[in-house]
Amino acid sequence: MSKFIIVRTLGPAAPRHSIPLIGSFLRLTYLENSGVSFGQMKDYSLLITLFTLAVTIGLLVGYRRLLTPSRWANLALGLILGGALGNLTDRLITGLRLGLNNNYVVDFVDVKYYAVFNAADSGITVGGILYGVFLVFFRGRSQAKEEPCPKEESRPSGD
Repeated sequence: MSKFIIVRTLGPAAPRHSIPLIGSFLRLTYLENSGVSFGQMKDYSLLITLFTLAVTIGLLVGYRRLLTPSRWANLALGLILGGALGNLTDRLITGLRLGLNNNYVVDFVDVKYYAVFNAADSGITVGGILYGVFLVFFRGRSQAKEEPCPKEESRPSGD
């Protein structure tokens, strides 16, 4: 929805393509990004789309196996999957219109001296960090809670 609103208000047909939110530090700026983060790999939009499709399918297929008792880890997976779906949808829609070799995602959060990104990118990044923290610091505790305690075996006394 965020990308749809940005395209309608700041897109190619709009009279202006950027509006300040917090002075020049934070702006909403319409930008077409055919590459990945920071505009890298712009000439590989088809490859990026196929990779995003494979990752998204992998997450959808393996989602139940990736779920854990940790709500934070599950939230992280949801953010990653939601972000991947958002960017994939953007690439497929623009790809249908312009050809898969010319597709792009719409970026719009413009932070001075950093980059222009979108809500899907934020979901992937925040989800990846949360899931990484879970795997490094909490995964062992989560699995220990899942596994039942081993039963003591009754052994005959050797008296």
